[in-house]
Amino acid sequence: MKIKAFTIFSLFIILSISLAAQSVYYTPATNYGGNQALKNLIKSEMVYPGQARVLKQEGKVVLQFTVAKNGKVKNLNILQSAGKNLDNEAIRLFKHLLWTPAQSRGTTVDDKSEIEIQFKLKKYLKCVKQRKYDEIEYLHTPVDKSLAIYQPKELDTAPRPLYNDGETKFSDFMIHNMKYPDEAKKRGVSGTVELFFIIEPSGNITNLKIEKGVGAGCSEEAMRLVKLLHWFPGIKGNLSVRTEIKLSITFNLSNSDDMKYVPANNANQI
Repeated sequence: MKIKAFTIFSLFIILSISLAAQSVYYTPATNYGGNQALKNLIKSEMVYPGQARVLKQEGKVVLQFTVAKNGKVKNLNILQSAGKNLDNEAIRLFKHLLWTPAQSRGTTVDDKSEIEIQFKLKKYLKCVKQRKYDEIEYLHTPVDKSLAIYQPKELDTAPRPLYNDGETKFSDFMIHNMKYPDEAKKRGVSGTVELFFIIEPSGNITNLKIEKGVGAGCSEEAMRLVKLLHWFPGIKGNLSVRTEIKLSITFNLSNSDDMKYVPANNANQI
């Protein structure tokens, strides 16, 4: 009986190790910034369809798709519908997402996946009140509808941050808004957080992700700071376009006892 129990226990350990190994060797496709980036996209860019609002239509749209090896989406279809109007808005939002392809044993592979987008009218109206707009407001029109993404050097006019009163450059913005994490202060942590995001024609940012992090809360603070900024969009051929931005935020502490934040030289990069 003891031998049988030991055999079962051994098989259980082997199975657990095998499953753990599979999870290590396989990483599913993920959208840039994960679930939080998806939530931010919905909060900033969703426009509840007018007819659906009049009819008080609500529901969940489930989209099924494959993220190819090159990170592009293919075979997009609706697995669960909430009605044509809501389905179309879900697809419009979904197409703003960028993807990191799946990895299997170090090799990039196609990956079939699903994503859910919820439509709740009461929640949407609360969001509208918080963000202070219903229809998306564009600072420059017309708008490029192709969803093509450009680098700043490809544009006629690069995007620029819209600062508050008293802020004329990024270093001013950092001084006024940075909250150096307490844990980082205690441990004397410094370093540079590298971020990636897309500036939409609306001036909102999407697909925010950390490309190189710093511990003790610095990465989280860098993301919070970026989310505070609103932008004048990039312009190409007189169209407002989507622009890819890579931004570095350096965390420095003074050598004095007050341990204040010291803006880095690269704070003037935008």
